[in-house]
Amino acid sequence: MSNEIQEHLQDEVPADEIRELRRQLEELREEHKKLEVRVAEYQNLLNRNPATGLPIRRLFDAELGHALSGASGRGRGRILATGLLRLDGDYARIKNTRDRNRVLLYKTADRIREIVGDNIYQSDRLDEFLLILRDMPNVDGVELRADQIVEAVARFHEAPADDVRFGCYLGIAIFPLHGDTREELLGNADIALIESERNGSPFVIYSDEMGVRYREREDIETELKLAIQSGFDGLDLHYQPLVDTEGRIRGAEALIRWQHADLGSISPARFIPVAEEIGAVRFIGQWSLYRACRQLKQWYAAGHDELYVSVNLSPSQFKQVDLVERIGGVLESVGLPGRCLTLELTETTVMEDPEEAVARMKDLQSMGVRLALDDFGTGYSSLSYLRRFEFDTLKIDRSFITNVDMHPNDQEIVRAMVAMAKAFGMQTLAEGVERSEELGFLLENGCDLVQGYYYSPAVPHQDFLMLAESGFAGTT
Repeated sequence: MSNEIQEHLQDEVPADEIRELRRQLEELREEHKKLEVRVAEYQNLLNRNPATGLPIRRLFDAELGHALSGASGRGRGRILATGLLRLDGDYARIKNTRDRNRVLLYKTADRIREIVGDNIYQSDRLDEFLLILRDMPNVDGVELRADQIVEAVARFHEAPADDVRFGCYLGIAIFPLHGDTREELLGNADIALIESERNGSPFVIYSDEMGVRYREREDIETELKLAIQSGFDGLDLHYQPLVDTEGRIRGAEALIRWQHADLGSISPARFIPVAEEIGAVRFIGQWSLYRACRQLKQWYAAGHDELYVSVNLSPSQFKQVDLVERIGGVLESVGLPGRCLTLELTETTVMEDPEEAVARMKDLQSMGVRLALDDFGTGYSSLSYLRRFEFDTLKIDRSFITNVDMHPNDQEIVRAMVAMAKAFGMQTLAEGVERSEELGFLLENGCDLVQGYYYSPAVPHQDFLMLAESGFAGTT
């Protein structure tokens, strides 16, 4: 605008109006500044967790994406890693009592921030954090940083919470070793976190082998749920002979097997722990109990009414409040007396709640059901508890039986177990007998029953019936 025009406008517009316009313009500028501050405050509220003050997951995703783009362009050299950290059960126990205001949670996040700087973010869970570990020199450097983090988290807190401490689990994935994308790295860090929680390690760095195991486990979980929903499709019971000192078959232990159409034969050692984790072992246990008792009834109908069947009872089954009624219902439905059934319990199962265990065991034994202590010698092995629980049978774990004829220490242990069982009025059953020398030692030292490959592996019910009809187990 030319000076002539400006002068013309100034002549046309009164000075007081110009001053008013300028004042209004200043007010608008001040309002704009206030709006900018309020927008920033709102963004801060939206983008930060109120309990910890940390940036939320969405910002982590964006920042990790930027970091990966930058790392890809730099080539080899210093490395980038991402971590998923979850506070352990000790925090879960105190979070609603000692940390209702989330002060300890905030201070824990602050401890981690002191080590990783602003590279800590809030996960979707309040007790879980996302980390970016930048410019690490090598994998050893990542491990060192992980050590620093878990040690910082595990320190005692300040007064008045100076009696409080809790730890964490940390899963880490390294770029590009464990993935090229944000999704791959986070997925593998999550697998490492699961592994950390399962084995109790403060931190775990992902590996390809770990990923294979995890994905196999996921497949087993999915297929096991489908098998149960479809009437236990592919699951079956095999029966291993329980043989007395004269080689006669007295009973059978029912052992579950799973033959999957695509995955092939899946060992119980692989799928039973999964069933425990997902809460399906109770259904499998109930099915196994009924199936074994029904099979025994069929053997009785074939003239073998001297046999009994032994079934493993899982810890979660034993905890069921209606366990005794369930056992009684199965026996009644197939028409068997309680003396035909032996239930095998582990030491860990009965030690969890000894008072309740004793009461439940007495109720089962009042029905005639016999109880066997499985894997004896691998757990607590408390003599006072053993006397109190009053088992009918003590099963000596295979770890003491393998090559017992060649190991004097194991020989003394087995002799002591047999003598102790006799003193408590129990019979003894040795597991895992595979050699004649092992059998000879057991017979010489008064063991009542044996099972193992020396006589027969667990076999389908038709094959077991053939063994039973022969009268003696024979040898493999």
